[in-house]
Amino acid sequence: MRHPPAPEHDQAMVNPTPTQQPLGGREDAWSVTAPQASSPSGRHPHTIALIGAGPRALMLIERLTAHHAGAAHGRPSRRAPLELHLIDPHPAGAGRIWRSEQSPLLRLNSTAADVTVFPDASCELGAPAFTGPSLAQWAKDVRNGWITLAVAPDATTAREVDRLQPTDFPSRRLHSLYLSWAFERVLKRAADFGIAIRTHQDTVERVVTAGDRGPEVVHLASGGVLTADAVVYLVGHTDAAPSEESAQLAQASRELGLLYFPPAYTADVDHSALAPGQDVLVRGLGLASIDLMVLLTEGRGGRFEALPGQENLPEEHQGLRYVPSGREPRLLFGSRRGVPYRSKSMQTLGHAPAPLEVFTRERVLAAADAVASGTVASGTGADGSDSGSNSVDPWDFERDAWPLIATELHLTHYRELFAHHAERTRGGWEATRDVIVGTPWDSAALRGHLLAAVPLDVDRFHVAHWDRPLTGLATATRAEVDSLLSAHLRTDLRQHVDQAHTPTLAVWHALLQIHVLLAESPRALWTQRSLEHSIPVVWQSFFSYLASGPPPVRLRQLLALVEAGTVGFVGPDLSVELTRDAKGRPAFRAHSPAVAEPVTASALVDAWLPATNPLTTTNPALADLAQAAGVVGRRIVVEARTGRVLRPEGTPLDARWALGAATSTPDAGAFSRPGVNALPFRSTDRAAGAIFSWLTAASRPTPHLVPSLSTEIS
Repeated sequence: MRHPPAPEHDQAMVNPTPTQQPLGGREDAWSVTAPQASSPSGRHPHTIALIGAGPRALMLIERLTAHHAGAAHGRPSRRAPLELHLIDPHPAGAGRIWRSEQSPLLRLNSTAADVTVFPDASCELGAPAFTGPSLAQWAKDVRNGWITLAVAPDATTAREVDRLQPTDFPSRRLHSLYLSWAFERVLKRAADFGIAIRTHQDTVERVVTAGDRGPEVVHLASGGVLTADAVVYLVGHTDAAPSEESAQLAQASRELGLLYFPPAYTADVDHSALAPGQDVLVRGLGLASIDLMVLLTEGRGGRFEALPGQENLPEEHQGLRYVPSGREPRLLFGSRRGVPYRSKSMQTLGHAPAPLEVFTRERVLAAADAVASGTVASGTGADGSDSGSNSVDPWDFERDAWPLIATELHLTHYRELFAHHAERTRGGWEATRDVIVGTPWDSAALRGHLLAAVPLDVDRFHVAHWDRPLTGLATATRAEVDSLLSAHLRTDLRQHVDQAHTPTLAVWHALLQIHVLLAESPRALWTQRSLEHSIPVVWQSFFSYLASGPPPVRLRQLLALVEAGTVGFVGPDLSVELTRDAKGRPAFRAHSPAVAEPVTASALVDAWLPATNPLTTTNPALADLAQAAGVVGRRIVVEARTGRVLRPEGTPLDARWALGAATSTPDAGAFSRPGVNALPFRSTDRAAGAIFSWLTAASRPTPHLVPSLSTEIS
């Protein structure tokens, strides 16, 4: 069978900047013949143990391979041979979260075009980029026959491959297939350069340093033991021991015959005990609650249909109705905000995102230098003056950074509105810009000006209102809350889907830039409270709510479920207690100060992920590391640039590195968007370079491999 020719952009090699070599291509698509690495005779291999074999491990192997391959111009490495041990009880490549054994109804909240695990020419790296396709391009190449899968997907996933468009939100099963293919590709590339890789389907219990300088002895749950020169923790999100409240609720539920589901990964939980028609309180309105909604409605045989007369509209503009199966419980949602995460944006800007104007890298670095030197920093006010953050004290996030961030987001929204939708504004942009920059971000003066300058409420953006849209709400009935929330969802969909509302997308781009800037800011800039709470908790919650919400179709489905009476809303600032219902039976009672009517139910689901905390994690390797490492703000303290683990006193823990959610350096996920010099690729590259520099800095003890009793799967 003849296949169409590959598109020109697929055939192009990476244009190295500054040190990348053209080592991309297709499989042929996505591999090229590479020289076999050679090493001087008799040199013992360097051995690295990777704890965790999910997407971040995949990215690290690619970076380790690139650094091992040698300097520019494709010269073979003169380093000692390299041996990697990957240890994970879950499938290598996909890991636990993205494994294929989960419902095909569960989806990513990123489009196929915005997902890749391969660096590209945009990435500023210290070693050549071994490029590869985004998820969207990979699916296209599979369809065209340029990529052959080693294992055929199930029928549902195969149909998805055939139909996937770049703007679709892929299923997690499809993403798992992509990650598995990418993992095999990365392993093949590593083998081309003489790197030996062994994958152990096992769990690390603890790591012990032998003597003063190693090696590191890795103890496995199976009883096996590995030794390594260096250990890298890539454990991702983990389960946690129950909080005091969860433990009390669980015990009381068992004693009273109620159902309680503590925080967990929704795909891992058996909710079959929830009966058809049963009222179920759900705390949380983030992505975990959306997964729960899907599994307890569509997952139980219900279906969504386009409203009559709208079948031929584009899908994103169709209203939906829900046809129940009769097996669904009734879900009653509440949370701190009382509203779901904002929809993902589906518009296009038509121009490059604007750079940050107020909360800039230059301002942050100047403030960090001032803190380090004890010299007053200038130009740190929102208008470039010396007001606000002009002391030598470390920055407090709420006091010093948040006013700048809020002003930045206001500037971003209204700049886009005035520039590209001027017909819906009054007065000129310069006048509005002067007010935004020259007045406090939450002042009555700013609010008053925006009311006059922007006539339509749907076009206005104020950080405080967008963060807590139900603030000040006082209503008498839950029916009114359902009506209010339905209107909120319709407006949110309009603002994130209609091309007329590109300011929302502009804000999303600004949020990503701010998130990266916070992640790369010097730790010494911040107060301890900022490091422990404000950035990892307050900022992360705000960022996730605005920038990491569900696909628009999930909010359209939520609207349909409200109309069908399958879903209702309980209100903001939700509190839950044990009580008795009108018939004297034990029950959970949920109350919102905004709603006069409390709700009782015999089941409660806490729909959020377990807290990432090395001190409460059930992951034995991470818990073990927390005994030797510094822990600040529920995170393992690492060097910001390299991921090297630090002791409580701040000195390096000799041969340990850690990357990802459990560390003190905020990150942007284990995969990223192509073409944006993404932080995960840069941080992983710096870690790989640091590991090699450390391994070769001095003659290290030669580790030996104790035969493992674990099951090797490759």
